[in-house]
Amino acid sequence: MVSRKPARTGAGEDGLTGAGLRIAIIGSRGIPAGYGGFETFAQELAPRLVERGHEVAVYCRKGYTAGEVLDEYKGVRLIHTPALRSRSLEQLSHEFTSIVDSIGRRFDLYYFLGYRGAPFYVPVRASNRIVIDNTDGLEWRRRKWSWLGRTYLRMAEWTVVKLGAHALVSDAEAIRQYFLRTYGRDSLYLTNGAYALDRAVMQQEVLDKYGVVEGQYYIVACRIEPENNIDVIVREFIASGSKKELIVAGGMNYETPFWQHLQDMAKGSRVRFLGPVYGPMLIESLHLGAFGYLHGHEVGGTNPALLKAMGCGNLVIALDTEFNSENLVDTGRYFTKKPGSLAAQIEWADANPELARALGDAARIRIRDHYSWDSVADKHDAFFREVARKHGRHV
Repeated sequence: MVSRKPARTGAGEDGLTGAGLRIAIIGSRGIPAGYGGFETFAQELAPRLVERGHEVAVYCRKGYTAGEVLDEYKGVRLIHTPALRSRSLEQLSHEFTSIVDSIGRRFDLYYFLGYRGAPFYVPVRASNRIVIDNTDGLEWRRRKWSWLGRTYLRMAEWTVVKLGAHALVSDAEAIRQYFLRTYGRDSLYLTNGAYALDRAVMQQEVLDKYGVVEGQYYIVACRIEPENNIDVIVREFIASGSKKELIVAGGMNYETPFWQHLQDMAKGSRVRFLGPVYGPMLIESLHLGAFGYLHGHEVGGTNPALLKAMGCGNLVIALDTEFNSENLVDTGRYFTKKPGSLAAQIEWADANPELARALGDAARIRIRDHYSWDSVADKHDAFFREVARKHGRHV
């Protein structure tokens, strides 16, 4: 366990020292990251906020973090609260229990990741706490939700914009424009981050563990959800006739008919499902050894899996959306859902390995120049202090 460093540098009324903020981060499954995008985001951002003078707590769910259950991680306090084990209510119930727990802890600022629990943010804001929401993607567009779920999520989106938050963060310029068009409210563009990694750090034993050969496979890394279009990717990869292999790294909270459909599609093909891949340098090594990365996400903003692939120098072939093109620009290739579109891109990549490698190198440079975690943390620190000062906090 890492010892906690004092975050403040001047005496306050409660005896703590410093000019930082007490920050609660709610909305991820927790850290150390053992699951997905918001978890990695919290793991990278929270310790850097501590280094910049804040006291930070991340609310966690048991069973989702990597390794043993900790009370502290790199100076960040970890608070575990319960949640209902229900596909539709788990996230919402965890936000509720986290907020209830937080009320007596005297946080200055709440940073909510997503907005599923937006109705609960209203009383937090009314209690003279600063509420900032990272709006993430367009959650209500996810195909996994019923009409009732989509209706609730649209209502939650309206609530966070109109009633729940003092300020909004959008992790993509396209998301910022959506909130401007839809609600007439601006948000600050603060993107996610990633590391630019060289192939020299790839661990060969990881490739051996998963039975893959460097440069002889494509990779998909994501949750097994319909809106990530894994079915389209599997269909098109098989149709391409590629002699390489396709591996899919990712899991799900609950088995669904969609999962069985994917299994049926992949039978007898060069497609393998690895399940969740978490641990030091596991997914990174698989990326570094891959010939290319296939990205089918369509409802998010800036997707961490896409940034990771770019940072590892993968040739990225991505679904043509405004979010993906904002991140990739001209450092990757694009496909549509039309039959034959992705298959043609895979055929092009297999036939042009040097051009594919050049695109991957350009993507790595783009991550280095535009998506460093230290830059992400600096911008969050400055924004949090600016919002706090506007609401009477002396930081």
